[in-house]
Amino acid sequence: MSLPVAPHYKLPGRPTLPLEEHFLRIETMERVLITGGAGFIGQHLARALAEDRAFVRVADILDQPSDLAATEYIQGNLCDLEFCRKIVRGMDTVIHLAANMGGMGTIHEANDFAIFRENNSMTLNIVQASASPSSRVRIFVLASSACVYPRHLQDNTPTDSIRGLREGDVWSQPPPRTQGLYGLEKLVGELILSNVPTSRMQVRIARLHNVYGPGGTWYGGREKAPAAFARKAIATRMLGMSPELEMWGNGEQQRSFLYIDDCIRALRLLLTTDICQAVNIGSEETVTMKELARHAAAAVGLDCASISFNFLSGAPTGVAARTSDNTLTEELLGWKPSIGLADGMHHTVQWLQGEMQSASRKDLESWLKSDVVNLDNDSILFAILLPVTSKRSTSELDCLENLHCFVQSLARTTWRDIHALGGVRFRVRIYLIIDKDDVFLSTGRAEDILLAGGFEDVRTLVYDYPPGSICSLWRNSARQAWTDSSDYFLLLGDDVELLDEGWMREVHDLFQSSPAPGFGCCAFTDISFPGMPTFPVVHRTHLDIFDGKLIPDVFVNQDGDPYLYQLYRRFGASQMLPLRIRNGVGGSSSPRYNRQHAPRWTFETLDNATTTVEGWLTGQSSSVQRLLTLDLVIPSYRIPLDTLARTLSLKSSPTCSVMFIVIIDDPSSLAATVLEQRFGHRADVRIRINDKNLGASETRNRGLQESAAEWVHFLDDDVEPQDDILIEAENAILADPYAAGFVSTVRFPAADTIFKTAVHLSGCTWFWDIAEKMPDSQDLPWGVTASLIIRRNLFEIRFDPEYPKTGGGEDVDFCVRKRDLFVGAKLQGFRAAPKVVAIHPWWNGGQRTYSRFHNWSIGDGRLVTAFPQHTYFGIYPTSAEHLAILLSMSFFCVATASFTSMFEMLKATANLVISNVLYDFFHHVVFQRTSDCRSTISHFFWPIAIVESTFIRMWSEAGRLRGQFTRHELSFGTIGMRFDWFLGRVGPGPINHERRLAARRFWLWVILVLVAWIPKF
Repeated sequence: MSLPVAPHYKLPGRPTLPLEEHFLRIETMERVLITGGAGFIGQHLARALAEDRAFVRVADILDQPSDLAATEYIQGNLCDLEFCRKIVRGMDTVIHLAANMGGMGTIHEANDFAIFRENNSMTLNIVQASASPSSRVRIFVLASSACVYPRHLQDNTPTDSIRGLREGDVWSQPPPRTQGLYGLEKLVGELILSNVPTSRMQVRIARLHNVYGPGGTWYGGREKAPAAFARKAIATRMLGMSPELEMWGNGEQQRSFLYIDDCIRALRLLLTTDICQAVNIGSEETVTMKELARHAAAAVGLDCASISFNFLSGAPTGVAARTSDNTLTEELLGWKPSIGLADGMHHTVQWLQGEMQSASRKDLESWLKSDVVNLDNDSILFAILLPVTSKRSTSELDCLENLHCFVQSLARTTWRDIHALGGVRFRVRIYLIIDKDDVFLSTGRAEDILLAGGFEDVRTLVYDYPPGSICSLWRNSARQAWTDSSDYFLLLGDDVELLDEGWMREVHDLFQSSPAPGFGCCAFTDISFPGMPTFPVVHRTHLDIFDGKLIPDVFVNQDGDPYLYQLYRRFGASQMLPLRIRNGVGGSSSPRYNRQHAPRWTFETLDNATTTVEGWLTGQSSSVQRLLTLDLVIPSYRIPLDTLARTLSLKSSPTCSVMFIVIIDDPSSLAATVLEQRFGHRADVRIRINDKNLGASETRNRGLQESAAEWVHFLDDDVEPQDDILIEAENAILADPYAAGFVSTVRFPAADTIFKTAVHLSGCTWFWDIAEKMPDSQDLPWGVTASLIIRRNLFEIRFDPEYPKTGGGEDVDFCVRKRDLFVGAKLQGFRAAPKVVAIHPWWNGGQRTYSRFHNWSIGDGRLVTAFPQHTYFGIYPTSAEHLAILLSMSFFCVATASFTSMFEMLKATANLVISNVLYDFFHHVVFQRTSDCRSTISHFFWPIAIVESTFIRMWSEAGRLRGQFTRHELSFGTIGMRFDWFLGRVGPGPINHERRLAARRFWLWVILVLVAWIPKF
């Protein structure tokens, strides 16, 4: 919103030029630069010059205000000479307002050197750039200050008559004794400009006196007295308290205050004159601080007669008395203030009430007091939590050598952030963490290395924990640093080397750019373990949320880093920075201690922390929203690089956070190295390689173990998901968030050969697209893991490794157990997600092979004994069982030398195959009239495909019988038992259908056998 300002008043007095000529001169200015134009005076001045149709370039270190009326905005640091050269390029007029300043909460003795150093650097740089021969600057305006005047002229007692300060008073008693180094720097700036060796650039100097008004800083320690008293009066009224206002000093200090509109009017006039000497821009209306406070109270509507004051004698008060003598200014400019203090305070209060109207009670109570800014302590403090040990090293001196390398890297990468002038200041405090029984380090050797490296702010913490209790050291040292008011917390080690300069400002910029500043987690890029957030950084906001506890007690020495990263990932507030770090010991290699993983931290521990963060955000009325977290788990043995690359390029919506977890099950594959080189650097891609071939179940289990998301989407490495699969998965989850999971649609390319068509007709792939066949089902029985979504963080279920490595039955087993737990907890089972689509290529390029279906059935035959509640008695044998009986009888005949009977058994076996082929043909052509749109072969080849489908089905059934036999699962109680693939979800229909098919095939076989035997009779 635009800053409300008071109405402009008619210019009093007689200007040195006609008013029309004043505005004409301004309109003809080609280009104006305002340094510090994002500040209070700068914004008002930019607006005024823009209204005069001038080209206004604003340069400031602050982010661009949304309502800034400038033609161009350039953000940067004026303490950088090259930046100053950039911004003055092409400018005709430079107005230098930029300064590190404020009211008495900032301009006091403790900040003198810091303020002088920064302000002097800015002034020198902008003057040097403006006076450069390559510059075209014609007019340079310096915003000086009333603080340049000698203190002895401002030390009046309340009984003395106050005299206005005249421009020549600066040199009344040389050398000048200005108000602090802030005033001295302003005077030095005036002297520099008076000695600039150029006739091209004219100088204007405006000594500003206590400018106030709407848009000024009003809290935080940099506000001036009018805004401070207005804020306190408004807060008092909003809280319904008795009117007692905090007062620094005794309240008898005297000042004059200039309203912002009058200040802007004076600066505009100054631009149109040829006056090169310094002039006062101030008011001659002098009041005491008590009177100023009463003006504020009156503007708020408080009873001035009932106001009392809480005097703070130890607070900064400045000089005793100061006011402006405007004689010279009125003579040269024809200017004097037109807005009195009462009116100005009224306008200021009106604006400030709008700023404070939605404040919480906590904020209002804090605004009853004014803050003192200490620039040395006001810097951003990074707490480096640094455990150091001489134990478990080859030599005790190794830890000192490692520490020396660390200190060198810390100094090299933080020097600029710590020593740079202008903008945000940074400090480092090292919390040196030492074991109580580490005798070698107890004599201060580690501290000496840190001090020698230039780091004097070191605090040694000695703890007595079992070896390897890194997380306990981390927790306790972080709490100490939090108590010490640290801003950021970073756990490092003595074997770590920081590689990139500027990491402190990068981290700070990231956190401040968050919708909730300070909220979130970022991590360095560990070049020894890329893609893993091994060195996270959090702001003190995190410890505020958790009452000083960095991580829960369940963590011993592992998983604390990913816990923090995954916690804030759920709010879109985790980020891996392109800032490199090298970890000498640990990371993906073996550490110096035994690793102890926190049990189940990705379940209740992470969920409980998420709930805590959500509660905090609600209390803060934050706009940060929780995201849905979804991990794609991709087990891979073949490692098809092109297909995986397409999968890893999938995009999600802004409300869903996705990670890709690829588990390589062939440790000898060279393709794994290529995959890591191409994608291992990405924070959203995690590639893990099994030590040996574990098979489908264990590989998926490792993917589940690597995941910390709420949902996991299993994808086979050879499927090609549609581009919108992540968005459709999110839509399905949001529609049914309490489901155990979602069965998606897996399609095959068009069946353009006899074999491919036969696979469809055999029924081996019937369940792959069950989501499209049963889109409205509220409780699908199961889905294939080629594309299956499951809720990960509720009811931990793992794939049973007893199923074959190549797969078969483990997906059904997993879904059944997962669903039963959800339904038992009054939640939902598996839902259909027909719009979540992936294309599965034909295996081996569509070449004819039956072994895959046979091997699947070897595994899924185990379901009969695993889930007897989902079985039924088949009555009639399957073709495989029937075939096994006939072949067994044939072998018996051979064994007994009954060759005639053997020949009859072989004919019966042949009739069995014929009966299956004939029945399947009539089933598809006559009974079902199957017309499969998935096949593109001509109808001439359909009979051949039907015949082949029979052999695929029979070989699949043979695998099921083989598996049961080799696992010794066949017994009197299991023979003839069939697994209900629909688990009773759709009633007895599927069971009756399977029984009818078996019965018809059996009786057709009987008929064929009888027909073959009839001629003998």
